[in-house]
Amino acid sequence: MTIPSTLSFPGALFLAALVPRLGYLWEHRASPFFAAPVVDARTFLTKAQAIAGGDLWGGPEPFWQPPLYIYLLAFVCWLLPASYFVGIRLLHASLGALTCALVYFVARRAFGERIARIAGIATAACGSFIYFEGELLAVPVEIVLNLLLLHRLTIALAHGRQRDWLLSGLLAGLSALTRPNILLFAAVFCAWTLWRKSAVWSQLTLFTGIALLVVLPVSWRNWTTEPDPVLISANGGVNFYIGNNADYHHTVSLHPGMAWEEMVMEPVRVGHTTAAAKSDFFLRKGLAYIAAEPFEWLGLLAHKAYHFWSGPELKRNQDIYYARQHSWILSLLLWDWHLSFPFGLIGPLSLVGLVLSLRERDPPVALLRLYVLCYTASVLLFFPAARYRMPLLPVLIVFAAFATWCLYLAIRRKNRPIVAGLTVPLAGLLVLLNWPRAAPSATDAQLQFDLGEVHLRQGDYALAEHHSTRALELEPNYNYARHNLAVAYFHQERYQDSEREALATAAENPLRPDTQVLLGRIYLARNESQRAAVHLRRALDIEPDSGMARYYYGHLLHRQGRHAQAIPHLQAAQTWQPRDFWISYELGRAQHRAGNEDAALVQYRRALAIEQRPQALVAIAALHLIAGRRNQARTHLQAALELDAENPEALINLALLDYQDGNSAKALDRLDRILARRPSPQAERLRAEIRRQEAP
Repeated sequence: MTIPSTLSFPGALFLAALVPRLGYLWEHRASPFFAAPVVDARTFLTKAQAIAGGDLWGGPEPFWQPPLYIYLLAFVCWLLPASYFVGIRLLHASLGALTCALVYFVARRAFGERIARIAGIATAACGSFIYFEGELLAVPVEIVLNLLLLHRLTIALAHGRQRDWLLSGLLAGLSALTRPNILLFAAVFCAWTLWRKSAVWSQLTLFTGIALLVVLPVSWRNWTTEPDPVLISANGGVNFYIGNNADYHHTVSLHPGMAWEEMVMEPVRVGHTTAAAKSDFFLRKGLAYIAAEPFEWLGLLAHKAYHFWSGPELKRNQDIYYARQHSWILSLLLWDWHLSFPFGLIGPLSLVGLVLSLRERDPPVALLRLYVLCYTASVLLFFPAARYRMPLLPVLIVFAAFATWCLYLAIRRKNRPIVAGLTVPLAGLLVLLNWPRAAPSATDAQLQFDLGEVHLRQGDYALAEHHSTRALELEPNYNYARHNLAVAYFHQERYQDSEREALATAAENPLRPDTQVLLGRIYLARNESQRAAVHLRRALDIEPDSGMARYYYGHLLHRQGRHAQAIPHLQAAQTWQPRDFWISYELGRAQHRAGNEDAALVQYRRALAIEQRPQALVAIAALHLIAGRRNQARTHLQAALELDAENPEALINLALLDYQDGNSAKALDRLDRILARRPSPQAERLRAEIRRQEAP
């Protein structure tokens, strides 16, 4: 069977587009961020892992971010628990290749076969798509849903079939659950079709009704968690304020840290408690600024529009150009030199193409123009960033391909007036929109902080120290970086340096509980129990539900012999981290010392189920010894030695069993093995006792 000609090119395009995407995935594994996402990507992953672990409701509060991508990520985490970092990126690469085929189909309906092929090939080679397909962000899903929506709407406008309007409504609803910006386009589209008489009321009612049916279950779920209504997600108000205030340049550059915390906590300080009320607070602040300073706001809008259309990829949380350091493919397809490639070329060409398309009255072309207008407006109402303009990029590539084709035809026909009429404005736009430059990665304090954070998670404390120090050199008041530097020092057992930086962090941000916990850990490591208790109690005063503070305070109480008082704190910590071996193990020790042997055995077995470690096996053996179950004790001690052949506690207890069984020589041999490697008062005492008993 031959492949229809309408499918042969997009099929080949799909396969060809996969090649650089899979190549980038292979290269991207070398990035420190590959298996350690930061900021929004980390938030998405944390939520997804909770859902994959059984919290299908998605938490006890309204969604902060649109939920569709989070649930998709949760499905991948559930399906591939050991390889979801690769799995989700393979899915993204497939969606990216599908994007190229969809661009072809959308462009073909609007401008014909040749322009569709140019647009599809340009999309396949566009580095911006490849970069975002490698991140744990919703961008590839947003793009595919929006292109499917545009394609289906062109079919619905052409044929008027009910099923096409139904599918369009479904896609619009799913897109809104991924990024609500599409709602502005959907609303304007309905008004536009009525004005053009391209659809009847029944078709638009079906379109909007299905879209609402997709969105409203999320709204209902949000309402069940808090009484104030949240349509999709609660982050709209603060994002609107970030992009619409007198100090825009400050708010738009905020990164996770003290300044961000102070801003987002502002509605709480004036008494707002629900997610909707907090969002409304920021929305009203932004609207008040617009009403009070309309001309200043128009100037700000123009500023945002210029940067929206400018060539450099504006960062939001992460520096896009840093990824080039780990990929030859991205280095070829994404750069910011004299020309910011690719958007520094696509943007000017697409603007020329948009103007040229005004003579085209066909509904598919008009629909694409409407999408560009509405989606651009939906971004500018907030603030521009490379990530937020990505859903617009495929359609801009279509218009850029149209402009390229028109210029080619004019050159081939030697029509000099048209060539000049196209090249002069194009050249001006190329200069104007490529004038700004992206900030160098080397001067990005947040990038250095993120690298320090990632190396902390990976246990590479020297590198964490290096990057955290560099972040502080670039931004001396970066409180979060100072905290991470203190943590890096702590894990290198440089307790004096760690104390100095932690105290400075706490002085800058006294309400940060994890810094107080860190100070408690420093003093625990230095056996300064009273000072440790002060800071751990302070952490609990700030955040009574802090699982980390509960654990270390319980650990301190247990060390002080206050086992019964330690138990509730360790139980609270276990609720916080139910899959943590050491919390369950320490809770078992506290129960054991408090005389609750049965409860201790439960906790030791729970710890062992989390992770096979000799400490838990030795502890279980000790309980069996107390209960007189000598064979079971020996079995667990031997299992501990299979995990750690030189485990001193297992060897001492087995030596005791051997001695009690009358095998003094074997017991002494075990004890000699221990003492040959390290001093052990317990082993010394047992060996002395055996020799005394064996003396004639």
